[in-house]
Amino acid sequence: MQILKPLFPILFFMTWCYSWSQNLDDYKWENRLLFFIADNESLTLEKNVKLFTENKNELKDRNLIILVMNRTDVFNTDGSKLDVKAEHVYEQFQLMTDYEGILLIGKDGGAKLKKPLPVNPETIYNTIDAMPMRQSELRNRKN
Repeated sequence: MQILKPLFPILFFMTWCYSWSQNLDDYKWENRLLFFIADNESLTLEKNVKLFTENKNELKDRNLIILVMNRTDVFNTDGSKLDVKAEHVYEQFQLMTDYEGILLIGKDGGAKLKKPLPVNPETIYNTIDAMPMRQSELRNRKN
């Protein structure tokens, strides 16, 4: 037991740091996530993100959050860094480290679509609109 005592502060610190970092489960059942993944900022990436962020009503209607990710970091579209660990996203969704494209995550936390850049917003909206949970949302809205 004497040998383990010095490890307690280290384990506590690691647990504390992990608990303060966001994880994708924080979005589960509330939002869909659309990751734009590219190692370097490019004109294609920038234009594609802008296509999506121009129509906030479509995003809001589908509870869709746009995120930009590189190999190490995840950002909001305003450029602010999130505390989501990029390596966890790569690992959880089995992305190759050189993957460049989009990753659509449903409210259930599952990967729904992976496509290379650029991606037409209608492709994403149609994919979301075909999801059972989205169909249920639309039915409930009509009632």
